[in-house]
This record gives sequence, structure tokens and C-alpha cells, in this order.
Amino acid sequence: MQKTAVQEMTAVTLTVNGEQKSLRAATPRELLAELELEGEFFAIAVNRRVIAKARWNERVLADGDSVEIVTPRQGG
Repeated sequence: MQKTAVQEMTAVTLTVNGEQKSLRAATPRELLAELELEGEFFAIAVNRRVIAKARWNERVLADGDSVEIVTPRQGG
């Protein structure tokens, strides 16, 4: 029996903004979607390295990665 694409996806354990999560996202862009974060006004760092928005679909997330997702805020 052949596996479907969904069956072949495996969960990875990521630390997202300090909280450990088991997710199926393979890229930062997929991570935003899985976490239901909409918009383009984010900065994403994986293992303390900022990922350029142009590479959000390219950077592959690995089990154990630490991801920080931040949004700009107004303040004084």
C-alpha cells in the first residue's frame, strides 16, 4: 500500500518563542500557517539566525530547532 503525502509528513519538535511544540511545518512559511499567524509583518529567527523573508519557503526546519517569531510594535 502506498502512503499518501499526509501520511509521509512527520512531526518535528520545535521550540517556538520558548514553548516546545510538535508540528508538521517544514518551512518557516508553513510554520506561520500552522500556527495560524497571518500577515507579512514578522521577523523569524531559527537557532538565533534571522531568516530573510525571501527564504521563508526555502529554509527547512529540523527536529530540535529553536524558532523565534516577533512582530514590530509601536512604542515610545
